[in-house]
Amino acid sequence: ESRRLGERGAHFLHRIAAAGRNMENLIRDLLDFARIGHEGVQRTLVDPREVLQQLRSECKPRLEQQGVALELPESPPLLLCDRTRLYQLFSNLVGNALDHMGETPHGRILVEVRESEDRHELVVADNGRGVAAEERERIFEVFHTVQRPGGRKGTGIGLAIVRKIAERHGGRAWVEDAPSGGAAFHVLLPR
Repeated sequence: ESRRLGERGAHFLHRIAAAGRNMENLIRDLLDFARIGHEGVQRTLVDPREVLQQLRSECKPRLEQQGVALELPESPPLLLCDRTRLYQLFSNLVGNALDHMGETPHGRILVEVRESEDRHELVVADNGRGVAAEERERIFEVFHTVQRPGGRKGTGIGLAIVRKIAERHGGRAWVEDAPSGGAAFHVLLPR
């Protein structure tokens, strides 16, 4: 088939296929974004460790390829939330870190679940290149992406999904500098 198409034809065919995959991802993410809050929040007590271990096994090839360690909390408190949305939240935050931390020697993503009297705070921090101060609000907007050399281009919906999930649970989401010099994404969920 590629002999008949020629090199140039094969190149364009690959580009069309890639554009189709990007469009499929975009539509899936948009549908997810639109559904949040409309199907009702199914809150149950969820063990975040179980969700995070599932995520780690799904991300394993990417973590190994990029040489990044994903550090999970030992015995986090149970969270009263929608399990599917919690998975989505962590998946988007860990995926975002992998996409944007850059080529970092000894790359590391640290997940924490902190508990206080009235709230839980989820933190996903990396030791990558961080987020510029002027981008910290805009990255939570739908379709806003920060394109950097060597970074993967996402659909620009992942962090908007994170914020919407947090808000639907009565909380909020933001980013700040991580102690390790990278970015630390925080999600506050009322108890």
